[in-house]
Amino acid sequence: MMNRPTANRHPGGSDAPVHGTGEGHNAIHSIDLMYLFSVLRSNARLIALTTFASLVAMFVYLQFVPPVFTAYSQVILDTRKERVTPVEEVVSNLDVSQSVMAGEVITIRSNVLIGEVVDRLDLVDAPEFDPRLPRPESVVSYLKRIARGGEKPHVIAARLPFDTLRSWVIGAVRRDLGVSQIGVSYGIGISFRSTNPKLAAEIANAVADQYIESQLDAKMAATLRANAWLSDRLLELSDQVETADREVVDFKANMIEIANGSEVSINQLLAELNTKLVGSSTERADAEVRLSQVEMLEQAGGLGAVADVVTSPLLETLQRQRAELAAAQAQLASTLGRKHPEMIRISAQLGDIDRSIEDELRRRLEAMRSDVIVTRNREDALSEQIAVVSQRADSLAKASVRLSQLERTAQATRLVYENFLSRFKETSAQADFQTPEARVIGYASVPVVPSGPRKTIFMLSAMVLGMSAAIAFIFLRNLVHAPVSTTDELRAISQKPNVATVPYVRTFGKSFKWLRKELTGKSRTNYMDHVRAIRTHLFDVARTRTPRIVVVTSSVPNEGKTSLSCALAKVMIQPKKSVLLIDADLRRPDIRKALELPSEGNCLASYLQGGEKLKDLTVHSDVLGADVITPCRATQDPTNLLLSPLFEGLLNRMSSQYDYIVVNAPPVLNLADSVLLAKQADATLFAVQCGKTRASVARDALRRLEEGGVNVAGTVLTMVRRKDAASREVDMYSYGY
Repeated sequence: MMNRPTANRHPGGSDAPVHGTGEGHNAIHSIDLMYLFSVLRSNARLIALTTFASLVAMFVYLQFVPPVFTAYSQVILDTRKERVTPVEEVVSNLDVSQSVMAGEVITIRSNVLIGEVVDRLDLVDAPEFDPRLPRPESVVSYLKRIARGGEKPHVIAARLPFDTLRSWVIGAVRRDLGVSQIGVSYGIGISFRSTNPKLAAEIANAVADQYIESQLDAKMAATLRANAWLSDRLLELSDQVETADREVVDFKANMIEIANGSEVSINQLLAELNTKLVGSSTERADAEVRLSQVEMLEQAGGLGAVADVVTSPLLETLQRQRAELAAAQAQLASTLGRKHPEMIRISAQLGDIDRSIEDELRRRLEAMRSDVIVTRNREDALSEQIAVVSQRADSLAKASVRLSQLERTAQATRLVYENFLSRFKETSAQADFQTPEARVIGYASVPVVPSGPRKTIFMLSAMVLGMSAAIAFIFLRNLVHAPVSTTDELRAISQKPNVATVPYVRTFGKSFKWLRKELTGKSRTNYMDHVRAIRTHLFDVARTRTPRIVVVTSSVPNEGKTSLSCALAKVMIQPKKSVLLIDADLRRPDIRKALELPSEGNCLASYLQGGEKLKDLTVHSDVLGADVITPCRATQDPTNLLLSPLFEGLLNRMSSQYDYIVVNAPPVLNLADSVLLAKQADATLFAVQCGKTRASVARDALRRLEEGGVNVAGTVLTMVRRKDAASREVDMYSYGY
């Protein structure tokens, strides 16, 4: 029992609280701790034997376990990258972190990488891994195979396909492969365990090399895939660029054909026409102004008024001729008369010139009108031509938007093509120069010293396991059986005072020689001192009536009640006080043998059966120093004998002759004898063997006594060994005494 209850229990099994001071409460807890220690001490032999057996079993096991060797290799993730060219790699560099380290560890332990190592070293056919070779079976595996009625593993493996065998070998390699990060560094440790040290080193190194090669292979494969994809993409982009350029050229040619010129020529023509239109408009305006002025003068003063504003070479010539003729006429008028032929001729010439001037003025006026009409027609023609050219320019502008779109598309496609072409050249260059992300910093050497099994650890584990199993068994057994081990427990069960704690006296066999030594004072133990405590309790001055008939009983046999009865009778002997010891255990009469009394005669059983007289019943024991009544043989029907009037009369007769009578009664359980005897006694002592009698057994026996109306004066904890928790009370009493 690991934890003792701090509540008392009535014989009937109901719980009752323990009342006491704080010191008592602390004492109970201290006793609990001592109880645990006492349980271990009392079972020290079992613990030692179990531990020794566990050590021996482990030692034998270690003799048959082959030594295991562990080889170690190391790789480190290289954070310092070589930059031969500034070209970005297809596979990006590792951004080293804890998650990346964990991923690399998983990569090394992956089936793919280990499978490559298996193929590289041909481990499927290696004797250490080939499942087709016969191997010794463990007892458990053998029993399982026999129970299932299956074939031997190597026979089954011989029929398996190679891929299945390879998968099995990969699993076996993974079980013995260890991969872990080295501290907080970028290093990764690779270890492999095998009974073959050379193979362990080869596999550890092969895993490290294969890890580096797998990185290179992964980069190379990624680069080749990128090159293949880029090559296909370049072919597509090349066709797209060619198509886009062709669309631009065709569209430009179509524009020129439709617009009858290019955008530049049309714009230039439109500018020229606008310039001509401006000039034509100016000419028309000037002509209209001149014509308007001339017509106004003509209306106001006739043609003569027009002559001042209209000029022409002919008109100037005519006007100069007229001026010359007028000057000549004026000069001749002073000398010649008007009727002078010369004057008449000059006048006629002047008239002709005037008519010619008028005709010229009329022609110039008509010419001016014609000029206005011509300039208007020219302006209208230019306006129409500009409208036509503007329409062509608009059409060309709209087409230019589409052309710009086509040109942008062609340019974008060409740019993508150039980028892909540049990347293709870069990746093609990378295919010939790939560097791994890690490097080997330590290759495994062939181990010389085995790494396992660690015999010291195994032996220590076996010792701890054996000791733990023994301790667990002990406490489980105590928990199930719940023996009475302390006086506190006995008081809690019985609700009666514990009058004494009697020590165990070591004996050899079932001899009562030790008891005779105790009774005659030839022993050096303190057994009798503890029995005297019972007498002190029974003869307590506070009692109103001293019991004269005391019955000693127990739950089951072999609890020390017979020895206790003899010792109690011995200590009750006082001057002028007579004591009688009656052995009423008719089934197992041991007092006659213990006190070395004659085996025949003076038999209680014969008396109760009517074959013995009362005066011949008692016998004096020199060892005890008192009279004794005992049966000389076992009886088949003791209950009826104890219920007979003869036994009741015997007690009445003897109580009148003796001051004290001690009755050794049979055990309580499964028998009615003890209850019958105890009901006729003044006091009953209940003996309980320490560490053996279960609490439930003692509780049932006490319940039977209580139900029978028996007065239990107290309990006695018997056969207390030094390893028991109750031995402290024995030691303390002896020291005080």
